[in-house]
Amino acid sequence: MPVPILQLGTARPAPVASPPSVLDVLTMPFPYIFWDEWIKYFVTRDPSFNTLSFDPANPGSFRQRIAYLSRIQDINSTDLSAFARRGGKLLIAHGAADGIASTRSTEDYYGRLVRRYGEKKTRNFARCYEVPGFGHTSGAFSPAWDSLTALENWMEHGVTPTNQIISDINPATLGRTRPLCEYPTWPRYTGKGDPNVAASFTCVTSRSKLGLSSRAMWREIARGVAH
Repeated sequence: MPVPILQLGTARPAPVASPPSVLDVLTMPFPYIFWDEWIKYFVTRDPSFNTLSFDPANPGSFRQRIAYLSRIQDINSTDLSAFARRGGKLLIAHGAADGIASTRSTEDYYGRLVRRYGEKKTRNFARCYEVPGFGHTSGAFSPAWDSLTALENWMEHGVTPTNQIISDINPATLGRTRPLCEYPTWPRYTGKGDPNVAASFTCVTSRSKLGLSSRAMWREIARGVAH
């Protein structure tokens, strides 16, 4: 049975062709494809390398190469001062069902931005969103979002990205909509109306049930605990 978005394998994948065939891509565990290509094309730079023979705990002669790649691929500085000074705008979106890159990493980064610049200044140039049901590249809710227009309107016309709507492009649920909620809020069904229409949802945060003020909420985001 094809499992194109299987997150974890139950057995070691069978050897595949290089490059993988369509059938290979449809049946191997999803993260295997990612790491297979990373080892072949980034670490060893050998497309014929058998990644199943690679021991990440003992990389041997590739240790320095991995250290170098780790340095350049993990650049996540929060010093965006020059970017913000030039009028730059940043839209960050992450699928809440992402099984490869954790939303906690994005939440941590955004929290560090808030800690560095404060809520008001951060939101002057950056917004963060999480999409329930969306995985790394697909999911139960695969959103179509005109982020470029939202970015252009914010950057060129001063129109902040508020009340945005995303539309599901999955064939079985094509056209259903949800509000794109700014982190740490998420879309909750109001209990009334069509559950396939964004107007039937409101952006809420579970922390609001604790009686936290907006200011207290942003303090928790900066501390990295607003989940």
